[in-house]
Amino acid sequence: MFEIFFFVNPIGINCYQNEQEIIAAVSVYKQNISYHFIPMTTMNTIRNDIRARHLSSSNVEIFNTFSQSAYNATKDYHTLKLIVGNKKARQYIIKLQHAINDMGKIYSSELINEILSSLNVSIKSFKKNRESNYIKLSMDKDLKLADDLNVVTTPTTIIFNYDNDRGDSGMMIEGCANREEIESAITGDRQTSSDNSLRLL
Repeated sequence: MFEIFFFVNPIGINCYQNEQEIIAAVSVYKQNISYHFIPMTTMNTIRNDIRARHLSSSNVEIFNTFSQSAYNATKDYHTLKLIVGNKKARQYIIKLQHAINDMGKIYSSELINEILSSLNVSIKSFKKNRESNYIKLSMDKDLKLADDLNVVTTPTTIIFNYDNDRGDSGMMIEGCANREEIESAITGDRQTSSDNSLRLL
């Protein structure tokens, strides 16, 4: 059995591309795979995303815009997780990333309502539950998990193979990874060269 934790900036341009690579990599395996999608909004992840867009990370206005959008998207994700489950919450983030990164749209209430409607999610229920105490607790829980696993950047992919007899606790890929690198982490092939940080936990 595999367990995969994918830590992302919920609007991050590199995270969106990496998500597609992970889906392609794990789809070829017949083993049972448990997949955890974890939005993560920190100063470091915001700055990394701004740099990836070739914008100035020292511009306060740019930083505040991306920071607020990422935080709100994370809050949206946890709200959807509560009211409609993990699958639709992931679909929401992927649609949001596509709209922002491929179509050049900005995070706005109009865009959010459009995506929610496309997923057949009640906007009224979404708004009602978004301010509940549970949402903050759920977000804090994910931040603690990131801290426990020493995740400091996004995207970061952590893969545990519980069928592995070598006793390895897991593999971490920091930064963008292509399909071959993800497959190598799943199969335990440490010989694959990579510009990313691929290491044992």
